[in-house]
Amino acid sequence: LVESLFLAGELMVLCATSSLAQGVNFPAHLVVIKSTYVYKQGVGYEQLSEQSVMQMVGRAGRPQFDDRGVALILTSNDMKHRWETCVNGSDPIESFMMEHLIEHLNSEIVLHTITDVSM
Repeated sequence: LVESLFLAGELMVLCATSSLAQGVNFPAHLVVIKSTYVYKQGVGYEQLSEQSVMQMVGRAGRPQFDDRGVALILTSNDMKHRWETCVNGSDPIESFMMEHLIEHLNSEIVLHTITDVSM
């Protein structure tokens, strides 16, 4: 119900936990990350992973729904540089796809995305 209302534009604001924000395909114009710290039972507060933050930020401005998006990350002063570097794409990206290429190809065959391997 909430997803339908949000996608139809009837629900203008959606607040979510970091887990929900990563796991659903909700396009949004504005994403606000209230804190980059998360509480873990028995550990205390720790920083969200870069992957988690990028998943949440990636909800803003989906091309099929919006021509641009805005993400606001609220964090402590000592972590500001880390998150600026992360979202500006300054860190190198390494792919591990080749390590799992067979699994990916098999998945595409099962999904019928790949139906013919002849050229």
